[in-house]
Amino acid sequence: MDFRKIAEGVADRLQKYYKTAEGWTSAKKSKNFEISYRQSEEFSGHLYKGEAIYNCPPKTVFDYVEPLPDGPRAKWDTNMKKIEILKWIETPDLRINRACTASAMLGLISPRDFVDLILVRETDECFSTNACSVELDEFPEEKKYVRGWNYSCGVLVIKFPSDPNKCKLVSLIQPDIKGMLPKNVVESAIPGSMVEFFTKLEEALKKDGKISS
Repeated sequence: MDFRKIAEGVADRLQKYYKTAEGWTSAKKSKNFEISYRQSEEFSGHLYKGEAIYNCPPKTVFDYVEPLPDGPRAKWDTNMKKIEILKWIETPDLRINRACTASAMLGLISPRDFVDLILVRETDECFSTNACSVELDEFPEEKKYVRGWNYSCGVLVIKFPSDPNKCKLVSLIQPDIKGMLPKNVVESAIPGSMVEFFTKLEEALKKDGKISS
């Protein structure tokens, strides 16, 4: 399996999704963020996009959202019960991660885990994680989790050349959480969880004194 080729394909797709302006339906909106969705090109569900502006250097925001076991996200993102690096494909930018999520919607959605290939990139435009699930015999399913599947997903932290203390965070996700859940249950849960993600991130950045006024 050519992991780098797969991950670079994901990175190209995420750039395309981000730069496609038309076809999105707004699901939730406030003065601080917007969550929207469209039909996925990769499976029968939706591709979700969340966007928010932070008065904070892009590298700082990226450090807070990158899924690392010893990174800030493991502390502030309470929906992530566990983050593991299962295997480095090539240091420092290409790895296999496992993320375990908490139950959701008052237990209606049971805990999930995802085994993902992740490529970390920095360009003149942004910092990004570019991920998709992979199936590897060496990392079988565990009984206490339903193994979900992430189609091309990731975060882009967009730089503002005119203001180094400001950035735009874009989250692109299209999970198939598997199990026997009705589609409408899943589709009602995801936008709310994305709002929680952006809100808790802002709270963590403020608490740690990272946001400039």
